[in-house]
Amino acid sequence: MQIKTRDEIITSMCYTYRHDFGLNKEQNAYPFQAGMTQEDRESLWRQMAQIFDNDIHPYMDFKNETPQGNIK
Repeated sequence: MQIKTRDEIITSMCYTYRHDFGLNKEQNAYPFQAGMTQEDRESLWRQMAQIFDNDIHPYMDFKNETPQGNIK
């Protein structure tokens, strides 16, 4: 089993929530076109990071964790 970093877990959460997280979409694209703008992608990533940091990380033990609680 491969150990995932914080960023990898959060990115995986984004793909779980939005299957088109990795697809680029222009700001003026057709509304039903798959994909996300860079702004939308960053916003979703921040939301998932907040969920991870507040509700998941406190209950997990990471093997490569520093004493301050940050994952390497």
